[in-house]
Amino acid sequence: MPDTRTGNKFRDDLKAYIESWNEDIEILVEKPVRWRFVGTPRKLDLILKHGNKYIGIEAKYQSGQGTADQKLIYTLEDARSSPIPTPVVFAGEVKDDIKAKLIASGIGLEIKYDLLAPDKKRIRDPHNLFRQRVYIELGLDWFKLFKKP
Repeated sequence: MPDTRTGNKFRDDLKAYIESWNEDIEILVEKPVRWRFVGTPRKLDLILKHGNKYIGIEAKYQSGQGTADQKLIYTLEDARSSPIPTPVVFAGEVKDDIKAKLIASGIGLEIKYDLLAPDKKRIRDPHNLFRQRVYIELGLDWFKLFKKP
């Protein structure tokens, strides 16, 4: 059985990162958005809500190579079939071909994650691509991200 603690920690740190933006965003954790063909609920790691707009987040951290690479491809397919916009936000040791497939899809967003860093510095989004995507989907003013203080 895979260890889900690191994945859950990544999800929780991503949630804390979003909360640090101090925007009026409601964050739901592990909520179902549809049913799979086998009758089981399909849950998203995070669902963000602002007003009447939603965005789902699939948060995937990979600490090593192996079968998790294939899971990222399944996650990409699940994100494509989600009833709300759902980027796959990933970090860690992802094979180059899988990383390219995720990013080229327009759904995958790579961020930097350091599990050993202090809590508020674990997530880094150096070009604000993840944050920009969230702002655009939720109808927030993303231009303010590029204004000089």
